[in-house]
Amino acid sequence: MTSTAAAHFPSHHRQSTISLGMAQLAPKGLSEDWWLKNLGDVHWQLIADAVGQNTTVFRDAQGRQLYAAFCATEFQQFKPDMVGLGIELDVRSELWAAGRSRIQSTHRLIVQGVDVAQFKLVSTFVAHMEKGINASVRRATPYLIPVLEVAPDAFARQASADAKENKATAILEMDAVSLSTHVGIDFNAVGLLYFPSFTRLLEQTEIATSSEFTWSPVRYRKVLYFGNIELGGAVLGSDAKGKPGIFSLWNAAHPFTSNGPLASCSVMRF
Repeated sequence: MTSTAAAHFPSHHRQSTISLGMAQLAPKGLSEDWWLKNLGDVHWQLIADAVGQNTTVFRDAQGRQLYAAFCATEFQQFKPDMVGLGIELDVRSELWAAGRSRIQSTHRLIVQGVDVAQFKLVSTFVAHMEKGINASVRRATPYLIPVLEVAPDAFARQASADAKENKATAILEMDAVSLSTHVGIDFNAVGLLYFPSFTRLLEQTEIATSSEFTWSPVRYRKVLYFGNIELGGAVLGSDAKGKPGIFSLWNAAHPFTSNGPLASCSVMRF
């Protein structure tokens, strides 16, 4: 997939160049975990820039701290053979309005004029209604609302529709695998299970539920996020019987309630 000059940039965008090192790379292709963490920060920084802030600390009219909680992410990798140690990679990030208080960032990763990967991240603002209780997290409206151009694609809208359907029809398989989380590794500064850790847990589920799993680079992964867990809580992972490449995570504390589904994932590999 060869890049072409963009006909139009949104008002809030960023371009940077990085020399790829160990942290940014997997045994073949890109390190999905590192890029999710890095681009999640870029997403926050672009929102702060859009409201004229120098910090990524957001608040509502009551002064409560807000977080840009991710609703959906998508990772596409086109050319894993084109990335490697010391390769110069250009990152082109754009911020868009995605409807219903949602914000989308799109990030193109380019080597020598060729798109090697793309990430899309969709977030909404949330806040703790009760301090330290993750079950109390709800959507909230920031005091400063960014004014953004509308996203040129339907990713966020389709992800929202898919999330509603997937959560409503989710059924926990009886042979679900138990997965532990670790406070110092999987939770972020405000005590929420960090969104890249969902991807790690989904990958562990894929490995544990497959009798013939052999690692290969991800060609495509979409994750839909439904909820969170309490600090240090356990997670259950399951695959969708008869549907290759579909996996889900569940709150082990409430697996058979409306708060049970945490995330679903569709993945394809090279």
